[in-house]
Amino acid sequence: MKLRTLFEKRAVALEPESSEEKELGQFIVITDLHIGFEEKFKASGINIRSNVDAMESEIEGIVQSNHSDNLIIAGDIKSGTERIFQSEWENVPRFFTRLAKVCQVSIIPGNHDGGISNLLPESVRLEDINGILISDTLILHGHTTPLLKYKDCRRLLMGHVHPVFQKRGSPLSGQPVWAFLKVRRKSIFKEIVDVEENSMIDVIVIPSFNLDLAATGYAFEAAQAERRLSPIVKELRSAEEAIVTTLGGEVIGDATILPNIL
Repeated sequence: MKLRTLFEKRAVALEPESSEEKELGQFIVITDLHIGFEEKFKASGINIRSNVDAMESEIEGIVQSNHSDNLIIAGDIKSGTERIFQSEWENVPRFFTRLAKVCQVSIIPGNHDGGISNLLPESVRLEDINGILISDTLILHGHTTPLLKYKDCRRLLMGHVHPVFQKRGSPLSGQPVWAFLKVRRKSIFKEIVDVEENSMIDVIVIPSFNLDLAATGYAFEAAQAERRLSPIVKELRSAEEAIVTTLGGEVIGDATILPNIL
C-alpha cells in the first residue's frame, strides 16, 4: 500500500498500488477520539463543550476529499474505561450512524473501549483488539503486544500514546506531534528467531484526532498512563532512526527528542 500522511488532519491515507490491493479499496486511518472525555472535567466543576459533531464533520470531509472507501479508527473511541458515560450513550451511536452513511467504518478497540459494541450500529465493523493487517500495513491501537503472525509486515500504524512534545521553555511544548520511527523488527516481535539482525520496521505514531485533548491538557496527562500500558513504548524510545514533526509537517527533531514525546 502507498501511504500518505495527512499531517494537519491527523490522519493516514492508504492507497492501493497493485491490482490485488485495488480490490481492498482506499483507507483513512485515525485514532484516539476519546468521545466523552469532558466528563472528567465536569466532575471538577469545569464544563467543556463537546466537539463530537465537529469531529464527525471533519472526518466526513477527510474521507470524501480523499475518495476513500473505508475508515479505520485505531482505538479509544470513547473516554470512559470502567463504565459508559451518559454523554457516550448519547453521542457515540449518533456519531457512527452518520459516518456509516459515508463509508465503511471499522474500529480496532482500544483500552478505553470496553462495552463499545453496545454503542455501535450494525453496519460498523468491530475488529480484533490485536489489530488488523491491510496488505503490508499492520494497524493497531498500541496497548497490546503485536502478534507474531504479523512479523512480516512492512509498517505499523498506532495511536494510544498521545504524542505531545514536552520541553520546558519551548514554544512547541504541549503541541501534538507525529513520530516516524525505524525500529528493529526483533524488538517489536520478540519471539522472532529467523530474521536478520538489522531487519527494520517502520512505525508511525499517529497523533490523537481529537485536538481538544491537547488544548485542555488531557492528552499529556492521559499519555503518562497510556505509555505504562503499552508493551512496546520502550522499544519505540530506542528507535534506530526517527523524524518528529508538527501537525503542519515541519520537522522539529530526530531520535534524540523521543524522550520528550514518548
